Amino acid sequence: MFTALERTDKSRVTLVSVGAGLVLAVLKLAVGLLTGSLGLISEAMHSALDFVASLMTYASVRIAGRPADADHVYGHGRVENLSATIQGVLLLGTATAIIYESVRRIFFVEVAVEPSIWAFVVMFGSVFVDLWRSRMLSAAARRYHSQALEADALNFRADMFSSVVVILGLAVAAAGALVGGAGWLARADAVAALVVALVIVVMSGRLATRAVGVLLDRSPSTLRERMTSAAAAVPGVIDSAPVRLRESGDRLFADITVQVPRTTSLSEAHTITEQVEESIREVEPRTQTVVHVEPLRSVEETAAEAIRAVAWQMGARTHHELVNRVGDHLEASLHIEVEPELSLRKAHELAHHLVAAAQRENPQLRRVDTHIEVATPDPSQRREVSAWRPDIVEAVRRAVAKAAVGAALHEVRVYGADEAQVPGLDVVLHCGFEPDVPMGEIHRRTEIIELEIRRLLPSLEHVVIHAEPREEAGNSCTSGRPA
Repeated sequence: MFTALERTDKSRVTLVSVGAGLVLAVLKLAVGLLTGSLGLISEAMHSALDFVASLMTYASVRIAGRPADADHVYGHGRVENLSATIQGVLLLGTATAIIYESVRRIFFVEVAVEPSIWAFVVMFGSVFVDLWRSRMLSAAARRYHSQALEADALNFRADMFSSVVVILGLAVAAAGALVGGAGWLARADAVAALVVALVIVVMSGRLATRAVGVLLDRSPSTLRERMTSAAAAVPGVIDSAPVRLRESGDRLFADITVQVPRTTSLSEAHTITEQVEESIREVEPRTQTVVHVEPLRSVEETAAEAIRAVAWQMGARTHHELVNRVGDHLEASLHIEVEPELSLRKAHELAHHLVAAAQRENPQLRRVDTHIEVATPDPSQRREVSAWRPDIVEAVRRAVAKAAVGAALHEVRVYGADEAQVPGLDVVLHCGFEPDVPMGEIHRRTEIIELEIRRLLPSLEHVVIHAEPREEAGNSCTSGRPA
């Protein structure tokens, strides 16, 4: 949809062109009839059609500026392309009539031409007016990517050339009159008209061909290739199908399918689509893009990631996927999350189907053990009860010390429904470790700590251990995540 400034500017440009076309057509016709010059009369017909074409351009840019609606979801921009097609057909019809009359005058009948100073004045004036109109319309066409304005600009550049040819024809005819109209000099005006008609044929043919190409969704192959390459270069994209383009007025609409690793999350996929859209806009800023994402197994995918991807395809949620090599085959274990109301029978069937699917995809998987657990429910009402349960806090401190894994415990929090309830308590503790220790080792140490805590406090429901670099302990622990 055009802005108000664009609509106003385009309307102003086309209205000026309409007025200039009308004045030129009237002047050329009047002088052509007075002198009997077929070249001038053909130019008058050409200018009259230019006047009609400019009226069509004015109407088309007004309609094309309307916003998209329920019946025209891509907007009304193609009205400009339809207008350009009609202009091309009208110009071809005019050229045919001029060619017929030119051939008739050259070979079959003799028509006297009486060149006058006014004929030259009008034609020279026409050249300068067409130059001015062409430059004005070309600037607007480039500014707003308007094919209708570009068509008008091309028309007027052709008019400049044809006007020069008519001037030459009149000059030769005048010279022939001075020497008695001998030979072909007397037919120079008709020859000039024929040249004008042939120029009109070429220009109108190009105009109509391009406009029809847009209506038939023809798009430049080089532009498609550049857009496809730009999309494929976006981080996270494995491959990209060729872009499909369609043009409507001043806008391009692109559809593209990109392939991303199947382990990509929905949020990550959305970010990738936005980056693809931006990469295509960098190639052509006026493009509006729809991106379709397809999952694909990447060569970097691990066996554990493959199991997670299979679960996602089945609509199952898993975590703690662990794959080990045992002899000449692989064995895996994982946790499957199910809804609390799901029966054991159905939960077991889900696990069985998941195992079978994972083994079909990776024949090396000889054994897959699954732990079925209830998915995390919605948040429940809890409160911190550390002050009422110092025994729990002290037991946690003893467990960390007994684990002997180099953890510096600096915070323990106990949560429960009330201060008296022992079953169902949750414990959160923050521990500092050496900052350069690999996370694999940190995870092993926190598991040892959890085992010691649960051995001393078997009634605990959840144990969350947040690990952080020892020099940062106590600074950011309240916002940290569990290891």
